[in-house]
Amino acid sequence: MGARSGGANRRGGAGHGNRPANWLRTFLTGCRSLLEVLRPGSAVKVSDSQRERIFRIRRWVLTTLCALLVLCIIVALGVSARRFSHPGPSPSASVSARPVRVQPKPGGKPTASPAAPLGEPNRASVLSVAEATAAASGKPPRRLTYCVAGKGQVGDTAAFERTIFLSLNDPRGWPRAGTTFVQGSQGSCDMTLILSEAQYMRTFALGCSSLYSCRVGNQVIINKDRWNGGTDYWLGSGGDMARYRIMVINHEVGHRLGHIDNEQACAGPGQPAPLMLEQSMGLHGCVPNEWPLDSELWVK
Repeated sequence: MGARSGGANRRGGAGHGNRPANWLRTFLTGCRSLLEVLRPGSAVKVSDSQRERIFRIRRWVLTTLCALLVLCIIVALGVSARRFSHPGPSPSASVSARPVRVQPKPGGKPTASPAAPLGEPNRASVLSVAEATAAASGKPPRRLTYCVAGKGQVGDTAAFERTIFLSLNDPRGWPRAGTTFVQGSQGSCDMTLILSEAQYMRTFALGCSSLYSCRVGNQVIINKDRWNGGTDYWLGSGGDMARYRIMVINHEVGHRLGHIDNEQACAGPGQPAPLMLEQSMGLHGCVPNEWPLDSELWVK
């Protein structure tokens, strides 16, 4: 026993790692000695009553030993499974568990940014569709040139210029009335679209308001405050800023084409608002709409 325990301690290093195995070995050795005494053919002389008691004890001991053996096997298998399923952390595992931070590239812009200028191939493609729409409209074809300008501190006008070209030449818009639009040279345009600070709106005409956009002769003036913020009426009725910008351009250019404000009333709750309805001030039950209705497809 002593030599066996000493050998186990040496195999275990400090003698603590195999204590459960030593305990089990000692327990089983004691059980074997007890079973030797309880064996039916044992040399120990006992009476019949004692033999009956010994038989019961032997049966209990055997049952207990079997249960302990099964329990020890289960515990041993569980320890082994935990060792294999939970290995120590490796450098690669530690690195992969850390959250990854993706840094934006300096100066990077989304490819679909409205501020990105249109290349000539894209402009030509858009204009080709617009001209085909105008030709199929049955209306006299007409091409208008426009210039783009700013007044006050309005910043970069790239998004403004892009939205103008795409809105005016969209096949849902004025091309259905036979009219297409191209950007011309400054000073020789049929109209000029101006992005203006609100404080300068009344410098174009006394009839212009610092709250809204305006058209004066060949000048189509878009109020910077409305361009950046829309109106509560429009946004509260389900419209968004991208659609508002299209609407205000098409509406104000509609004046240059001969239309007037509120020339057509809302047809009823839930119907698309007429483009020339002053949607910035209220929709009167209609839903926001940035394109001319069929009944508005005319140009003077």
